[in-house]
Amino acid sequence: MKGLLIKDYKLIMHNKRMFLILMVVWFLAFQNYDGYSFLIAYSTMIFILLALNTISTDEYYKSTPFLLTLPVKRETYTAEKYVLMLGLSLLGTALSTLLCILVHRNLLQELILEGVSIYIILVLFQLLMIPIQLKFGNDKGRIVLLGLLAVVAGIASSIGTILPLIFSMQGSIAEMLTNAVQWFIGLPIDRIVAVIILTCTVCFAVSYGCSLHIMRKKEF
Repeated sequence: MKGLLIKDYKLIMHNKRMFLILMVVWFLAFQNYDGYSFLIAYSTMIFILLALNTISTDEYYKSTPFLLTLPVKRETYTAEKYVLMLGLSLLGTALSTLLCILVHRNLLQELILEGVSIYIILVLFQLLMIPIQLKFGNDKGRIVLLGLLAVVAGIASSIGTILPLIFSMQGSIAEMLTNAVQWFIGLPIDRIVAVIILTCTVCFAVSYGCSLHIMRKKEF
């Protein structure tokens, strides 16, 4: 796995344009006092895209079949992509949060909570994206992801109409969701952490299992 990480590191370092964009975004975000949320989220997404780009680069240059002729197993290749993406996204979140703390030192706790929340949300996005990228490749993967997002958006926009009809639910759906969120927030901190860890662990297990299945069945 170490050799694969070194290979992807060198691929990422060639993508200087993305780093230039990131520096511009950091500069513009610091001009706005309330721009730290956008800065943390956008910086993390840039690092995620850099990691995802290594999969599309391997596909474009036919690197994966060559790598699999070496002492590299499909399981190792899959695990390395998860390590790379989760590690890079954590680095992006940590760097941007640290920069925001240096500028807004009076918002230390708020910024740390913001960074952790954004990282958790984007981890779930990554766990969805990796199997799609491995299965469909770069171009088709984007289409599939956009389709999934459109379906989720459609369901979310119509949930207030559909659920009362199906389950004969009374009251406002928005009010029910608000009450559920307030109940969750009102839980002891250890239970909240336990629920988040359990959710991420289950999602990781499902995502990694799907990716392993895809790589084992994939023909090059």
